[in-house]
Amino acid sequence: MPNLNDTRGIPKTLYVWDEKACGSNLIIEDNGKIVQAEEDCIDHQCVRGTIALENKGTFEWDIIIEKNCSWSWIRVCESKNFNYETFAGNQPTGRVLGSGGLCNSTSGFYYCLPFHEDGARITVHLDMNKRTCAFTVNGKKYREVSEWDNLPSKLYPVVSLNYPGRFRIQPHQKNV
Repeated sequence: MPNLNDTRGIPKTLYVWDEKACGSNLIIEDNGKIVQAEEDCIDHQCVRGTIALENKGTFEWDIIIEKNCSWSWIRVCESKNFNYETFAGNQPTGRVLGSGGLCNSTSGFYYCLPFHEDGARITVHLDMNKRTCAFTVNGKKYREVSEWDNLPSKLYPVVSLNYPGRFRIQPHQKNV
C-alpha cells in the first residue's frame, strides 16, 4: 500500500480536489490543488480529495489555508451518504477539526490552538494500520485523536469552507 508521505512513485496528481465531489458554490483551480468558495457561498460547503485512503499504510497531507473564512474545517470521511452542499461537522460519516481548535465527531472537544489566519498549515497524519488520526497545526504536532476510535477502512480528505475561503491540498512537506 502506498505511503502518501513518501511521494516516490506516487503521482502528485493524487493530491487534488475532486470536481465530482464538490459543493455547487466551490471552484476547483490550479489543476485541482486549490478549492475556493464563490462570493455567494454564504453557508459552508465541502469538497473531497480524489484519493481513497484505505486498508493499510500511513498517509500524510497538508492543507494550507491561503485565504481564511469564518470557520475552516479539515476532515476525514467516508464517501457514502455525504452531502457536499452542507457543513461537514453536521454529517455523521466523518471526523472534523475546526479552526477554533475544536474536534467533532458525535460530541465536540478542544484539541488544539485556533488557526484563523491566512497561511495556516494543517498536516493530517492518518495511520490506517492503527486506524488513528493526528494533526500538526502551524508546526506543532498534537496527540492522536483517541476520541475518534474505530475509523472506517476507507477514508477521504475533505474540507468545509465558505466565502472568502481558499484552501490548497498537497503532499506533506516535512521541512516547510
